[in-house]
Amino acid sequence: MPTAGLIVGPEYHHLDHLAPLCSLLDLPLLVTDQEMASIAKKYYPDLSLCHFVEEEIPERVIQEFDTILYSTPRVLFDELFFFAEAFHQKKIRTVWCPHGNSDKGRGTTAFMEGLKEEETLLTYGPRIEVFLREKGIEGTFLRVGNYRLNYFEKHRKFYNHLMKDILPEKAKHTLLYAPTWQDGEKNSSFTDLWEKGFSEIPSDYTLLVKLHPNLYRQYPDQIAEMQSKAPKQVHFLENLPPIYPLLSHIDLFIGDAASSIGYDFLYFKKPMLLFSNENDPPLAKAGKVIPPMQFSFSQCEKLLHSSPPKNSLYEETFAPFNLTKLQKLLNVNPIYS
Repeated sequence: MPTAGLIVGPEYHHLDHLAPLCSLLDLPLLVTDQEMASIAKKYYPDLSLCHFVEEEIPERVIQEFDTILYSTPRVLFDELFFFAEAFHQKKIRTVWCPHGNSDKGRGTTAFMEGLKEEETLLTYGPRIEVFLREKGIEGTFLRVGNYRLNYFEKHRKFYNHLMKDILPEKAKHTLLYAPTWQDGEKNSSFTDLWEKGFSEIPSDYTLLVKLHPNLYRQYPDQIAEMQSKAPKQVHFLENLPPIYPLLSHIDLFIGDAASSIGYDFLYFKKPMLLFSNENDPPLAKAGKVIPPMQFSFSQCEKLLHSSPPKNSLYEETFAPFNLTKLQKLLNVNPIYS
């Protein structure tokens, strides 16, 4: 059945999840945002990309595809495709693709409950499956493993060359601060750290700052002020979706304990400094957890000279990746070959 990935609007945080998947499966990725199309062409080799005007997406999809891979709930898909499906008397099969393995929604906020209408959901492995079942999600799970890591390894030479042009010269220690956006559960450390800034960074450190795309919409003035006050060793990375090429070049990850990037970083077996006001978030097994207001570079220095705690979180999170098995599970056929 003709299948494609789909991102409607400026959902930039979905790109690094759907682009590698579509590329590995030899499927087109449909986008409606022109800037996203340009970014996708730059960072995802071998990706078949189609840029459509948003108003024409429902009609084009109905006429050309039977199955859509996407990262938004079915209820939002139906809002956009209701009239086209009714007119053509054709229902598009949708397969939900997760955009990260975060711990958001484990509290009272209804994050995952919005997926109750999904018939088919992709999962990385057992950890997210247990979480979804706890939230009452009854759809069929298709376990895909860590396909983004596989995609990075497949194109490692390309990404290493690309990163040389993007990243500053290697310092003694390269750190990454990548906070999530400020959601209803207050999972982001950015609101606590932006004013404090990073003025105390040691001279032999480089700090890369990769903010969640939503933060630029939430706090544009604060980000601008933070950038204007940043020392020369602090570099803000904008419009850089692929996470594994970046993680492969850093020595210490600094981020939010509820964010998915910490789980991605588990593969590299390097130290993590995580922000949370909870006493024992799941990622505490793999890194040091502190309230964001207690951050200091002296803590980073200690972690850089220590090994991360031994744990099985990576294996609990990501199943082995098998492309042939994935193709059979999804029963997909590329339309543009």
